[in-house]
Amino acid sequence: MDALPAVLSAVNSGVDSCEPLHKVGRELRAGWSHTNPGEEEHEHFAALWAAMEFRLLDGTWDVVLGPFRSTDDNGDLVSRAVGEMPPAVFDAWAAYAPETTHPLVRARLHHLLWVARHGTRPIEYLRSAVHSYRDAASALLTKAEEHLEALVPPPEPGGAASFEAEVARLAAADALVLAYGLAAATRQPERTDIVGDMIALGQAALAWKPPSPGVLGLMTAPLVVSTHDKPAVRPLLEHAVDEYCGEGQFHYRVEFLEELRCVVGADEHRDMDEQIHRARMELADNSTGLRKLLAMEDAARHARDSGLTDALDEVRRTQQKIGRDELPMDTIGTPAPLPAGYLEAASAAIDAADSMEHALHSIATTPPTMSDSAALPSGLLSLPTVYINPNGPVVTRTVGSDITGGEGFFFRQHVFALDVHGLVVEAQLDRVRDRFRPTAEDLVPFFASPEHAPEPRMRGLARAFEAFWEGDVDTALALALPRLEGTLRRRLQAADTAVITHAKGKTIGQVQQLGSLLDKLDELGFPEPWPLVLRTVLGNAEGQMNLRNNVLHDLVDTPSRHRAALVLQIALAVLFLGEEPPARTGSADSGTRMPLPWNAAVDQRLPFPVPDPRAHDFVTQYADMHDGAAHLPRAPAPLLLLLRVLHRGPPACPDRDGDRPPGQDP
Repeated sequence: MDALPAVLSAVNSGVDSCEPLHKVGRELRAGWSHTNPGEEEHEHFAALWAAMEFRLLDGTWDVVLGPFRSTDDNGDLVSRAVGEMPPAVFDAWAAYAPETTHPLVRARLHHLLWVARHGTRPIEYLRSAVHSYRDAASALLTKAEEHLEALVPPPEPGGAASFEAEVARLAAADALVLAYGLAAATRQPERTDIVGDMIALGQAALAWKPPSPGVLGLMTAPLVVSTHDKPAVRPLLEHAVDEYCGEGQFHYRVEFLEELRCVVGADEHRDMDEQIHRARMELADNSTGLRKLLAMEDAARHARDSGLTDALDEVRRTQQKIGRDELPMDTIGTPAPLPAGYLEAASAAIDAADSMEHALHSIATTPPTMSDSAALPSGLLSLPTVYINPNGPVVTRTVGSDITGGEGFFFRQHVFALDVHGLVVEAQLDRVRDRFRPTAEDLVPFFASPEHAPEPRMRGLARAFEAFWEGDVDTALALALPRLEGTLRRRLQAADTAVITHAKGKTIGQVQQLGSLLDKLDELGFPEPWPLVLRTVLGNAEGQMNLRNNVLHDLVDTPSRHRAALVLQIALAVLFLGEEPPARTGSADSGTRMPLPWNAAVDQRLPFPVPDPRAHDFVTQYADMHDGAAHLPRAPAPLLLLLRVLHRGPPACPDRDGDRPPGQDP
């Protein structure tokens, strides 16, 4: 196969660019789009364009754009490995590689041919790639300096380098990392020279005004994990640690200290651990808000793992002094009106009851609508989330965006559905108050009718309902939650389900905690979705409400009234699920009727018919777009989802063992 002039001209178009691969890719794409499929030029443009679009991800070269991209069954683009390319593509790469002008483009083609093991002697492609990468690094650094010298006006001393110059420097660093990886993997004699080039570039990066920690980090990362090259990189890391010691640079100091720990001897580890701790504390002292809290968490984790007991105590004392007012949070509101007639239908169900007992029994046995799918909607942007307990304060967990496709996202869907249902129960309980005007004395006989509901305990639950109707949410929850848990324990005991753990060895016996009991709800025969509802409201897994712990341990502000209504409904459900409904007080033809049972609205999958057919979609799917709901106002005001957005923390640093993929910017 021969190189065609028009295609070769496009391949060589990046000779004067600070980012040659991108410029060549654009030219090749333009040539591909202006030629007809089937023509030789068109196929050559396609093959070379694909080469420019390959990316190295987790050690594998995959094409993410270009004419050879493919889609899965859902129509989403999927990457394609080098080995999956057609043979004609390899032939095109081999034909153009010797003719290319820019060494980085030439290195890319030779590297891909080596990965594909093309030809009879693929090792020659590897050697050419290594040599070309080194030439490319030198050419790109020269181009960066020329670009800076040509700037008018010239950059200020110590000011940020131009974007183009920084791109060229980073591309040069990437080229050396790739050359090092190829040489080290195949034990090429050039490895020692490449290490020298990397050390020299790292020293140059420290001498630039201002220094470039990105380039420096690219040079040190692959060397600190290599037993053979650790001694060579130690002086560079020591220089970096001395350089990054001022305000705004402590996160770099921490990173390079952790890398330096990887290359020193075991007898120096203790001293390095103490230096890392001091650097982390300096980083925390120079941070505010969530950045400060996250820095303190990292310092505590490091002190714990390093056995620095006194340092860990220091972190704890400092961390506990952080007040809620020092953790700035922004509240973002997203209006989402409830489906038409939703709350009116709920109130109508209470109006249809012929007694207070019937009304409360219908509330007790009408479950919420729960989503049955944990699938993440296509195209939804989901950001990493930080959960904090501000009473400490302490970061309880950090959820990456990948968690949204699994159990954590499923829980957040359930929480949203239950918040919506809480508005329904709130409206129904208020309708019970307005219609029947019950007192605690009216409620106690009804609540105490099941065998597992002793009257002395039910008086507290009845008072919880009174407090709810009086607007005292704190008292309502404080009374209802213990009664709910106690009723659940009594029902489990009556079902011969163990609620205690016997002594074993030196471990004393104990009563099982609520979390363990929630896992046994199926043994009570509660119909779905009630076990899921109780686990979501009372459980403490990632993304659940955890109302029992948060309220009774005074870890949150007063919950919303609709969540208190939800707790009261669950208390009723634990009392009356499986129990016979109260006897009717009206005649069969009196005109009153019980609320429609769950299955009566099966087409909408809602507990009662709603005029708006979109209601089911709203409850089960709208949660897909939101991480959580809180402080939901009652109708007719629109439903408001409040998302807590915490300010972004400091740049991530590598673990203490220094592991970090080659070529990753710190």
